[in-house]
Amino acid sequence: MPAVIQNENHIYYQNTELQDYVSQYGIIIESWYPFGGRGHTSEIFNNETIKEIAEKYNKTSAQIILRWQLQAGYIVIPGSSNPDHIAENYDIFNFELSEEDMNNIADINISQRYENW
Repeated sequence: MPAVIQNENHIYYQNTELQDYVSQYGIIIESWYPFGGRGHTSEIFNNETIKEIAEKYNKTSAQIILRWQLQAGYIVIPGSSNPDHIAENYDIFNFELSEEDMNNIADINISQRYENW
């Protein structure tokens, strides 16, 4: 039995059905493309809901998305070679999103995948 399954997961493709299914076996999902992958990051970072929540917490869109994923029970490992982005991505442990904000992000889901494997 695997402990972790890597799967595409971002604000537009949350795939909670898979998470619900594998959790009964103690399996956790690692989010692949937490920011939508190449070519989609700007679209995701500029989502109005994400931007509003980021302003509320005085955080960046990236930090809100990473925090949402952690609170939703996903493993998230964003990739970057930029030291500033790496530090920004790590700075998500000093706040928690409210239940209302978590629900607002859940409402963004439109089951839109960016990969077609």
